[in-house]
Amino acid sequence: MVHAADLVPAVLFLVAYTAYFALLVYLYATKAILWKSRYSFVFTHVVFRLVGMALVLIAYLVFAAEGYFSLILCAYRFLVVWMQDHFGASYLEPRIPKGTPRREKFRMHMRAPLVSVHYALIAANALIITGSSYMVGAMDQEDPRHESKLDKAKGLRVAGTAVFLAIVQAHLAVCLHMWRKRRDRTLFLITFTWPFLTVRGVYGILGILVPAFSCNPDAYGSSGFSSTFLAGEHCMGTLMEWIACGLLISTHFSAINGGDELREDGGSEDEEREGDEDGQALQMRRSSEPKSGMSV
Repeated sequence: MVHAADLVPAVLFLVAYTAYFALLVYLYATKAILWKSRYSFVFTHVVFRLVGMALVLIAYLVFAAEGYFSLILCAYRFLVVWMQDHFGASYLEPRIPKGTPRREKFRMHMRAPLVSVHYALIAANALIITGSSYMVGAMDQEDPRHESKLDKAKGLRVAGTAVFLAIVQAHLAVCLHMWRKRRDRTLFLITFTWPFLTVRGVYGILGILVPAFSCNPDAYGSSGFSSTFLAGEHCMGTLMEWIACGLLISTHFSAINGGDELREDGGSEDEEREGDEDGQALQMRRSSEPKSGMSV
């Protein structure tokens, strides 16, 4: 039986994520942001979290992982757009010159660092989903293979979450490298997602290895879920994602408050030349601005 006290924080976060959903829908409807933009990644994350909150057991475990997965992708996409806006290109996702043969274009695409990040995230996500499936299959304690299944499930989920956590640290390293070149509020907001994404990843591992943080019978008593489990789930899990998501959404308002919104690179061959020219103009204009301090 689910106790009312256990539902209060869940309902609060459901309302909080619904507010993000409504805000993004409003921005899309007013064309303040475009569907084919980095905000589509944030929108996907919000949808994953809303669906995850409405489901339980295996679906909950899977959608919780998908929420973290999508949020890390969001952080990288926002960083790539920031780099393209300020320097005309991003070494995480280099432009492919117009007229490049299809086979060479594919090779250049596969060599892009961001593609490696995508595949690493997909592989890690597959490990977590597989581990979650094993976790459900290991719930029968009368099964003689119960312990081996449980250990295998934990190992797969820990490995996947550890990859997520490592990719978050790589994101911070790129942000700090960019910070030495150019500082502004938008980059600060993107960089500041790091502590929250890191805590979320650490909690993901604790939730697998520490019984008090795990979604299992040990965390549930006659009065409902234990305070330790609820504190971990809502404070180290959902809250961390919600704050990081809010920081990324707030870059829209930071940009229009301090100047034009970040220019998206559409990626088409016709836009590449324009993007290069725009990037050079941006570099010339911004090179004359102060290098130290944060733009306001």
